[in-house]
Amino acid sequence: MKFINYVILSLALLLSANSFALEQQYQQPIVDLIKAFKNHDKAAISSHISYPLSRTYPVPDINNEAELVERFDDVFDETLIKQIVDSNIDTDWDKVGWRGIMLNSGVVWVDTDGKIIGINYQTAKEQLQAKNLIAADKQALHPSINTFVEPILDWQTAKYRIRVDDLGDGNFRYVSWSIDKKPNDKPDIILEHGDIEFEGSGGNHSYTFKNGRYSYVLQVTVIGSDTSPPGWLEVYKDDKLLLSDSVISTVNKAN
Repeated sequence: MKFINYVILSLALLLSANSFALEQQYQQPIVDLIKAFKNHDKAAISSHISYPLSRTYPVPDINNEAELVERFDDVFDETLIKQIVDSNIDTDWDKVGWRGIMLNSGVVWVDTDGKIIGINYQTAKEQLQAKNLIAADKQALHPSINTFVEPILDWQTAKYRIRVDDLGDGNFRYVSWSIDKKPNDKPDIILEHGDIEFEGSGGNHSYTFKNGRYSYVLQVTVIGSDTSPPGWLEVYKDDKLLLSDSVISTVNKAN
């Protein structure tokens, strides 16, 4: 997907200037991970993953080892497996500060224990699944917002349901409802032409939408602590913060 490729390219450019050679103390877990892929050992690979394993919305996240084994071929195709198996521990894996260890500029991220914490790659099977889920998603939305290229996020805070969609050509759309409404209800707010801004090399980013003197800012957490929310909504009037509302759940489509 165009947006995913844009994010990966942006991260790769940022990370190229901030990566460090992998230290000896972190190499053995990576060696074990590569060995598991070389042996096509799905059970061993599933134990080398930190759950939940996020997938690109609207594909649902993978929550445990059993789900990983069941959906293994959706996540890992021959191309990705070959990248991992053929990787050189000395030249292809880099530790990037506190964020973790990356393969080939961020295709795969692992923690210092060798557990996979992120995969910036989508197989053809997942792309087809996403396409089908997007079609179903459009059918469930109010007619005023059921046209878009790609869904970016779908959040719930204590007060609001929020979604961002890519309308194409870099045009992001913000839509929100009060928490008591449903997606097929007419939205309370629709704003277009949002701006995206990346914060450092970890992938965290934000979307900003303007409505006169008001700004709606969605802070997206990609890499954070165990207690970090997926993100939060900030509403400003001029430069005055009126609201900061953390995300309490992300909408995850079922298979």
